[in-house]
Amino acid sequence: MKLSCAAAALLTVIGSQYQEINGFVTPSSSTSLFTAKATNGIKSAFAGMNHVQRGNLNPLQMGILDDLLKKGDTASRDFTGKQYLNDLQIRVDRINGLEKSVEDLDDDELAAKSDGFRQRLSKGEDIDGPILEEAFATVREAAWRVLEQRHYDVQLVAGMILHDKQLAEMATGEGKTLVATLPTYLNALSGKTSFVITVNDYLAKRDAEKMGQVHRYLGLTVGLVQSNMEEDDRRKAYECDVVYVTNSELGFDYLRDHLALSTDQLVLPQKWSEGAFDGFCVVDEADSVLIDEARTPL
Repeated sequence: MKLSCAAAALLTVIGSQYQEINGFVTPSSSTSLFTAKATNGIKSAFAGMNHVQRGNLNPLQMGILDDLLKKGDTASRDFTGKQYLNDLQIRVDRINGLEKSVEDLDDDELAAKSDGFRQRLSKGEDIDGPILEEAFATVREAAWRVLEQRHYDVQLVAGMILHDKQLAEMATGEGKTLVATLPTYLNALSGKTSFVITVNDYLAKRDAEKMGQVHRYLGLTVGLVQSNMEEDDRRKAYECDVVYVTNSELGFDYLRDHLALSTDQLVLPQKWSEGAFDGFCVVDEADSVLIDEARTPL
């Protein structure tokens, strides 16, 4: 897992298209992420990559070309983004359709849903299939019972965007922390660790203490990694189903593991020893973690 490489890929992939609707950014390609407000990225990239060819064009030809790029790009983004969000809205309607049946479950029955989901996934059921809608409905009900906070429809959309490994832009106060419970729960059911990566120890601790209640209620283990923790405590935290940690602590733990003189000094799961990350991450403040702070190592 190399955050610097991820940031480099974010900045160098050219030609990805995105649509911003109601605060959400939905790239047309699932393999690349772009921040919002990068409207001129394709145009600038074209200028940088094709300066020789463009140098042979007169101002009129360049102006026509720029107009074509802008118009074609906007039309493509509009179509792709609206189509994607329409598909997600259909899934939101299905989640809402499950709400009454989930409400009727008692606490033990609701918590037992997790084991049922795990069994289905272990037998090969697609995590992107109907189990996603059932899991989201389960988390929504658990959040209401534990925190008295219920995910709005737009937050369900954001949760699915994050599960699709896309970038969701939400303003302060729109419930990013609550949204993160949806994809982290779903992906933790697969047996792989779900990480919520944020920018400082305070936020990591706050989110683990508050949103961790939802995961614990549903039978998941929750870990918290802080800067002042010893190796044993870090190791135990990283073994949990859901882990709250800062980008710097996770990055330095990765580096320290590669400098360890024995396996007893390792804190990350052994399966990471060859550099392959095996899990799911939600990155809070993604523009800060993947761009601003990525200008210098970790």
